[in-house]
Amino acid sequence: MNRQITTEEAILNISKKYILKNGISSFNIRRIAKECGISVGTLYNYFPSKTQLIISTVESVWREIFEPFDHLAESDHFIEVVQRMYEIIENGNTKYPGFFSFHSLNFAAEGKKEGIEMMNLYFSKLKENLLDVLRKDTMIKKDLFHHEFTDEKLIDYIFTLMVSSLLNREDPSPLFIFISNYIYR
Repeated sequence: MNRQITTEEAILNISKKYILKNGISSFNIRRIAKECGISVGTLYNYFPSKTQLIISTVESVWREIFEPFDHLAESDHFIEVVQRMYEIIENGNTKYPGFFSFHSLNFAAEGKKEGIEMMNLYFSKLKENLLDVLRKDTMIKKDLFHHEFTDEKLIDYIFTLMVSSLLNREDPSPLFIFISNYIYR
């Protein structure tokens, strides 16, 4: 029998490894409990449902991937932050293959809303970081924005293009060139 694991963090780490190895569709509470060396009942003391454990596991992955973004907003050069953000997300997608494409679609029905809200919260934080850096970059064209095309709208477009490029495994260089040519003097 495995050594008993009885912390929430340890259970989440086992769950992340399980999802990486077997995929989220085969996620099984009994197998997770067995891997942790605890009973299913003990597991439910930490996570009241399978859906909650999956959501918490996915959130743990999000935190792990997005933790390096905390320091990006300290920069004042927008295109460098976009490139670094792309690289960090790409590295996360390499470590957790398919994570960005499968996780939001595979929550159980009762947890789908929570999962999407969590994903949107992380995306909002990323967009806020980008917006902060964009507003600090002194090389941005002065007449770039107006009431019909705001800096927030630009961030939404750029973020959508980044995610699309990541999901389609496209070369991001044209995106970076486009951004630089569009926003800089």
